Amino acid sequence: MTLVKNFTTLSWAFLALTILFAASESARAAVPSETLMPLSTRGYASIGDINELCEKWNQTQMGQLVQDEAMQPFIEDLKNQLKRKITGLREKLGLEWSDLRGVAGGEIGLGLVERENDRAAVALVVDVSDHRTEMDALLVKVNKVLTKRGAAKKVTDVSGTTMTTYTVPAKEEGGIEQTAVYFVKDDMLCASDNRAEAEEMLRRFDGAVGNRLADFQPYQVTMSRCQDESEGLEPHIRWFVDPFGYARAVRSLAVSNEKSRSKDYVKILGDQGFDAIQGLGGHVSMAVGGAFELLHRTSVYAPPIPDLADKYRLAMRMMEFPNSNNLHAQDWSPRELATYRTFNCDLANAFENVDTLFDAMLGYEDAFANVLEGLERDPYGPQIDVRKDFVDHLGNRVTLVTDYEVPITPKSERFLFVIEVTDEEAIAATVKKFMASDPNAVKTLFQGKTVWELQEAQEEIPELDIAVSDLDLLEPAEVAPGESGKGKAFSTSAVCVADGHLFIASHIDFLKEIFSLDTPQSKLETAGDYREVDNALSQLSSGEASARFFVRTDEAYRPIYELLRQGKMPESETLLGRLLNRLLSPPDDEGEGILREQKIDGRQLPDFEMVRRYFSPAGTVVRSNDDGWIIVGATLSKLAPQARAETGINVSANTVR
Repeated sequence: MTLVKNFTTLSWAFLALTILFAASESARAAVPSETLMPLSTRGYASIGDINELCEKWNQTQMGQLVQDEAMQPFIEDLKNQLKRKITGLREKLGLEWSDLRGVAGGEIGLGLVERENDRAAVALVVDVSDHRTEMDALLVKVNKVLTKRGAAKKVTDVSGTTMTTYTVPAKEEGGIEQTAVYFVKDDMLCASDNRAEAEEMLRRFDGAVGNRLADFQPYQVTMSRCQDESEGLEPHIRWFVDPFGYARAVRSLAVSNEKSRSKDYVKILGDQGFDAIQGLGGHVSMAVGGAFELLHRTSVYAPPIPDLADKYRLAMRMMEFPNSNNLHAQDWSPRELATYRTFNCDLANAFENVDTLFDAMLGYEDAFANVLEGLERDPYGPQIDVRKDFVDHLGNRVTLVTDYEVPITPKSERFLFVIEVTDEEAIAATVKKFMASDPNAVKTLFQGKTVWELQEAQEEIPELDIAVSDLDLLEPAEVAPGESGKGKAFSTSAVCVADGHLFIASHIDFLKEIFSLDTPQSKLETAGDYREVDNALSQLSSGEASARFFVRTDEAYRPIYELLRQGKMPESETLLGRLLNRLLSPPDDEGEGILREQKIDGRQLPDFEMVRRYFSPAGTVVRSNDDGWIIVGATLSKLAPQARAETGINVSANTVR
């Protein structure tokens, strides 16, 4: 989930940048920004040509949606929140992202730098070739902004380069004094909120190899693989994250009252071997050849640990996702859905290696073993041997389907979790034992299939918080030492074993709809948009894969849109809704779990049917490698298949013929 969170946050950051930027002239970068960023850069993004990026963004359906008159009140509110939440450059350096639109003659690079025994630093690099007049005007503006905040200004000469340092006093007693440092060299405008980092950046202009982001092996590997996958297509955005380093860097910026947490999830995962994931980076392109709204490649670099019998250590050994050729829509998959995600996972291996992670999350040894023992020996429990009665009979394919009910409410999302089984009879017997021990489980028959409906308990049961942030999605329910942990890990409405699968549904009606599919036209595999996405993914990444995702973005985003209109977005319980709520929540509220106020006024948003045309189907394919994963994703354009073919785009090579 760390990877998902980072990638989603970066995706929203890129969206914010494209909304905030306007077009500017372009020129070849004087000095590549990755050669000026240090080896300790933990997060990095580069826009090669802001003029082309904005032009391409405006060609996409989402770009046109942003420009739609009916959307302007919402877009302005969104821009203001994203500027405060994502960029923070005004607070740190006294400028806005939009200020850079007139000064960039080429590449814009931004890095978050981890510094030993110090707060992380921001590093900004802008190629200002042929834009010196505009740059001078920007520096005058920065001077006014920082001076107004009471900054003391100091101009010094460092090795023949003029360096201007602003020291901004703390806003309140006990607060942190801030620094903003600027210098210009070789047509590159450089800035940082740390004087030492700015001086080190200046020294890197000598081109010496060894202490640059460009020399960092995880960065080199991820960028090289994305380039190979792109086959000559130059990206509009490049990005890189060292996930554990990034988490440490971000944490160094937190104030003291934000740092106190009951559990340090980052440390737990690092101790459990997940620090084998040394880096992830990607390429993002927009409006590609008329065929794609968005095209992205991501490389995850997790090399095997030398001198170990296993590839990884401890719980990281769970991360086995075998490739196969059989990840297309299953026969039971409904045509009407919002998302369809299917992947291969070595579930037996995951079960054998989850124990140390479970124990670490609960904070004591043998927690997982105690749970298993309770399930087997508790006279009031199901009395099942989880390994022999359940895990040994599971297949390796897992699928998650989401949908929603109308009218839209914060709890409208429905999900279906499906696992292939190798012995249906054995799994059914185990499920029966488990359900028989649950007083809230009711056995029913539907079309000859045994369905266990889980009704709400009469007494109040604490809700499991499924928040996709700071890795707490992995936190299990609290179980005290010596207890069996018999309670439900999560609440479901229906469970059924049928047709070689274990079905777990959030709503029994959703499960019944699945079982009622009786014609080819009612199944996903016959849907035109699914077939288009599936075909595009097969061309973008041919061969075997470990995961394939299909998303109808109009259906997936509709609940969020409607909740914004209702003013109920902070109450959303969908995964996407939780992500956006965490992204837009004030820092003080994040740590306290406070339901934030909806600050974006959605009452003036037009009816969803008026904007549905701006959303296109999308898909993602994942391929497992010996030392990580390659992720390729695309959002299709609105062109009909024939029109798409006539554009001359070769999605395999990603070049226009």
